[in-house]
Amino acid sequence: MDHHCPWLNNCVGHYNHRYFFSFCFFMTLGCVYCSYGSWDLFREAYAAIEKMKQLDKNKLQAVANQTYHQTPPPTFSFRERMTHKSLVYLWFLCSSVALALGALTVWHAVLISRGETSIERHINKKEKRRLQAKGRIFRNHYNYGCLNNWKLFLGVDTGRHWLTRVLLPSSHLPHGNGIIWDPPPWVTAQSASVMAV
Repeated sequence: MDHHCPWLNNCVGHYNHRYFFSFCFFMTLGCVYCSYGSWDLFREAYAAIEKMKQLDKNKLQAVANQTYHQTPPPTFSFRERMTHKSLVYLWFLCSSVALALGALTVWHAVLISRGETSIERHINKKEKRRLQAKGRIFRNHYNYGCLNNWKLFLGVDTGRHWLTRVLLPSSHLPHGNGIIWDPPPWVTAQSASVMAV
């Protein structure tokens, strides 16, 4: 198990960790794309809101000094006001989600690169401190190196799998059953060749 996600109302574990990370990654990309793409709209809407405030302020001053033949300054309609305020709100919301979800995505990318889950990170941290106190060195047995950890996480066994299992939707199962599993053959063969040297 990695963690319980309250926003998905589901536990993220061995069989759905890849889908959770993909969701976070593509949602972050979508929010960044929307924030960047709507930057000009945001600036125009924000400037319009500032103009509305200035017109409202001038309108109050004009009403106080108004004679019967003066025309009041033009005002924005309710629809225009709501449109501009909604654009500003949506840009801030999208940018905030991009930052928060981006940080979560980067954190999980770091954990995947280390061959850990969120819970294992806390356990390994405590174990590392405990062993350091005894003068020993902690080694995570599930860390096969950054690239191999990603290949294992994404289920990439061959070069073609980068397309069929990563970029395109795939329902292939991860290696092992989530409790006990042997490393994939390509990791075992590589580790044995390093150990023999």
